[in-house]
Amino acid sequence: MPTLNLEFEVFCSCGNGLCNNSTEGSNGHSQYITVEPCAECLASNYEEGHEKGHEEGYRQCEEDNEL
Repeated sequence: MPTLNLEFEVFCSCGNGLCNNSTEGSNGHSQYITVEPCAECLASNYEEGHEKGHEEGYRQCEEDNEL
């Protein structure tokens, strides 16, 4: 079976390098790459979700109190 060696760099969409967040592997019939999101994007999305949840909870509380 022919093999192919390929070297490349992995970057997050925000521009951070993901070399330490990427692993390669093989499952017997093919090779794969697993990429974890960068810590900055995870933190940003956590804060965004927290703020959205807080806003929705506040809005629901206001609606409940109007009744």
